[in-house]
Amino acid sequence: MHKEVKHMFDNEVWEKVPRKEMTDYYKSLKRQGIDVKRKQLMLIWSFKRKRHADGSLSKHKARLCCHGGQQQWGVNYYETYAPVVAWASVRTMLVMSKLYNLNTRSIDFILAYPQAEVKTNIYLHPPAGITINTNGEDVVLKLKKNLYGLKDAGRTWWEHLSSGLEKMGFRQCEADQCVWKKDGVVIIVYVDDCLIFGNTKELVDDIVTALGKQFDITDEGETVE
Repeated sequence: MHKEVKHMFDNEVWEKVPRKEMTDYYKSLKRQGIDVKRKQLMLIWSFKRKRHADGSLSKHKARLCCHGGQQQWGVNYYETYAPVVAWASVRTMLVMSKLYNLNTRSIDFILAYPQAEVKTNIYLHPPAGITINTNGEDVVLKLKKNLYGLKDAGRTWWEHLSSGLEKMGFRQCEADQCVWKKDGVVIIVYVDDCLIFGNTKELVDDIVTALGKQFDITDEGETVE
């Protein structure tokens, strides 16, 4: 729990803004005929027990999430769709990696969703167990980074990841949006994990290094012997 809180502050997931900013924003929506049902979203804790393969307890995990059920379409979210890779694509590339002796690598994006920035105005209630120093000012929390629990969190992360891959020169496969290709390299994305297939180890290493410069990742090593 303390690790999660530290991450929120270190990465400036939210910022303190004058309450007047929030009030003025919702007044502008009202003038457009939009009736706002909830001005500030709740932050909730999600607790989970992680276990080893034998069922024994590995660790306790805490994650701070937004209460997406309190979001309102047209106010703080719009599109929610994010593609998911077809398993046929995964199986095809795993078979090809064996046939053509491709070099492979598995990558995990660490706390993927908060690596992207939100694109709408989202104001928050302070989370339980966390004290926000207001210095006596009338302020509210405004979300800056994409949090788990938001209805459009998956799409926001997908757009952020897609933008990064495009900057690296990758192009989407026409048959599967989650398959990205570049000369000698194929990347398969599954939410916050990806498989990299390359003609040479050096080429795969270069891609992993380039990804590490744009995203916070963990290199999980080769996927196929």
